[in-house]
Amino acid sequence: MLSKTIETLKYLLLEYRFYFCSIALLLALLIYSYNKTLDLEKELIRIEKELQMNQTTFERRQKAYDEKAKQQREKLERMIKEIKSEK
Repeated sequence: MLSKTIETLKYLLLEYRFYFCSIALLLALLIYSYNKTLDLEKELIRIEKELQMNQTTFERRQKAYDEKAKQQREKLERMIKEIKSEK
């Protein structure tokens, strides 16, 4: 009985080896592409974090610049008022 089963398996392997190899190759490609997808998703998360950090830095610098510009405008307006009041 066991030898009959082994003979049947040998026949199937010889007869359908192309299909078995194709399925094995497709599984290998599927696993490879899944791993690549995971790597790309990790890279995307890293880039998004970096972008968020850059955005926060930009907003902070923009706020400081706006505050400084506002102070300079107020100083300029005071100087203009002083000049007008002297006349």
